[in-house]
Amino acid sequence: MRTRTKSLLFGAFVILLLQACGTTEPVLPREGSGPAVQGSETYGVQVTEGVIYAEGLSHDTWNGSSTTRMQLPLDVYEPIGAPDGRPAIIIIHGGGFHSGSRAQGSLVDHAEYFASRGWVAFSIDYRLERNYGTLPSEWVDFADANFSGGDREQVKALYPAGRDAKAAVRWVYSQADTYAINTDYITVMGGSAGAYLSVMLGTTEEEDYRDELSEVDDATLSTTNLDQPAKVHTIIDYWGGDGLVDALQTVYGHNRFDALDAPIMIAHGDKDDVVLFTEAEDLQAAYEETGVNYAFYRLDGQKHGAWGAKYDGKYLDRLSFDFIVEQQDLTIE
Repeated sequence: MRTRTKSLLFGAFVILLLQACGTTEPVLPREGSGPAVQGSETYGVQVTEGVIYAEGLSHDTWNGSSTTRMQLPLDVYEPIGAPDGRPAIIIIHGGGFHSGSRAQGSLVDHAEYFASRGWVAFSIDYRLERNYGTLPSEWVDFADANFSGGDREQVKALYPAGRDAKAAVRWVYSQADTYAINTDYITVMGGSAGAYLSVMLGTTEEEDYRDELSEVDDATLSTTNLDQPAKVHTIIDYWGGDGLVDALQTVYGHNRFDALDAPIMIAHGDKDDVVLFTEAEDLQAAYEETGVNYAFYRLDGQKHGAWGAKYDGKYLDRLSFDFIVEQQDLTIE
């Protein structure tokens, strides 16, 4: 585990430069009922790398008899000097469930953006396809009966990734006092596979991706703060979809979209040929049906991974900032 500090001075210079060039719109003060955040890069950021939030089993093959215990790490981005009762944001990397890491540059940029404005940001790793995490037997049967080749492997990888993401949320609840977090204000954010996981976290029940296995099946469940909640309050979905939610419907018959879901911001390129734009439209339709608040940003002409895209002159981090502030009724100082 390693700790480092990012000074706010360079970031503040960049903000002033962008404002001078007319590319950054100032954020006006706002009196909400929730915790206070900053409209600009106000706080220095302390980064603690490699904090272990849980363990998970890794098999020699899917549900093979030879196993090792994997430690699951995250990085913490804390706003130096921010008052107690901070909102939190959990950031989840993409990579098709077979690659990627919490150190991805765009995710680091987002983590520092939000931490410098008063959030505590957590960027997580989770088990990937090559780690062969433990699977419920129903999940194996479903994947083997309906998919082949790489698709089958990817479908199997969804479950341990979902289990780990749920564990990360419960860990954040368990560490609320350590990081001075108000757990009524938790956001999940991800791109691609990370967005699939974020959508799942904001729309499923606490027992989903937790109770399908017992500690007899997977002893590392005892490391995952099973006594803590897993509720999140806002979802930021960059070019993702509802695959993990749909899997619960297909494998177990659980329809999880309902009026208690977290509000969602959807940003998706209409030229995406990896996760098709129709998946974003399907999510929009699900939210239209439940009546839960959402924002839908069609990124015209953009393909997959459009981190540098703008909508109405705003970059994704600012769009996300505005959405979270509105949905959580945060105060901007």
